[in-house]
Amino acid sequence: MGLRHWLRQQMAGDLDGEDVPPGTSLLNTLWGREEQRLHALGEYDATTYPRDLSELLARREEVTSELLGIDIADPEARVEAIPRLREMLRTYPHPLVYETLIHAYVDAGRYDEAKGVAFAASERRLECSRSEYPEIRSEIEHLSEWSPGDIEDLRSRRNPEARGGSA
Repeated sequence: MGLRHWLRQQMAGDLDGEDVPPGTSLLNTLWGREEQRLHALGEYDATTYPRDLSELLARREEVTSELLGIDIADPEARVEAIPRLREMLRTYPHPLVYETLIHAYVDAGRYDEAKGVAFAASERRLECSRSEYPEIRSEIEHLSEWSPGDIEDLRSRRNPEARGGSA
């Protein structure tokens, strides 16, 4: 394929040719009609930052600062913060809030609710892993996933009679 032929295809937006690079028409790219997709952290600047991502990150920052105000190392403080943690999840479903809420429910002895939150947390993990934004995908990098079996193990360790046996 000649250069002139390739340029005509690019200008017309015809990308059916085998040796044509993937993308959009050259004119749309030159005139800024189409957004260039960025795929790595730090590739955005003030002019290219997507609006939906900036709104998500603002809500995440709000929830994160509120989470830092809770003494998550103290089991009693976690239990007292259960309503607040649930509200935070409505603002932004941050995986660390799910993690803290699971621990709070376990501390309160509310194991079935902890299982429900663990399920919701695993769904959020999938959602984060499928996000087009690396900023969102990075939220789950160093977190372990809870399974219902993990919560049952905690229940049996704390209440051996809960499973019908004694330790």
